[in-house]
Amino acid sequence: MVKVEKLGVFLSSISAFFSQIDDSPVALDTPYLNSNKSAIGYDYSGVIKISGPLEGCVYVSAPSIMLREVITAMGEPDSSITMMKDLLGEMANTISGNARTEFGPDFVISPPNIVDGAPIAYLSKNYNSYITPFSWRGYDAVIGISVN
Repeated sequence: MVKVEKLGVFLSSISAFFSQIDDSPVALDTPYLNSNKSAIGYDYSGVIKISGPLEGCVYVSAPSIMLREVITAMGEPDSSITMMKDLLGEMANTISGNARTEFGPDFVISPPNIVDGAPIAYLSKNYNSYITPFSWRGYDAVIGISVN
């Protein structure tokens, strides 16, 4: 299991992503372990598969209402499902791309896969996920980190 201190890079990345949108703060809640027998998630999840020294995935999952709020805050008039999924892909890319600086060049990330609901199919049953709830403008979402 990866050391919990190493996970901070994923969490600071979500704050950095939202700081590009406006001054509304991101509130990170306490991370907790979740058995991968069930996944924690919302309407849509952006999943990045990881390989190299770490194996597994990182995902961000958010409700539609939050994604639409982000799109509106960005000044984008189109808040279709396609646009929401694209936004989630950008969030997932930002989170995992910043992690490469922490974990080095051997850290290989896939393009994001966007799934409806929680990404149960991507989670290894052999270990747990770190789930970090966060909120922005009162909307709740999660970052899931399932790596070994």
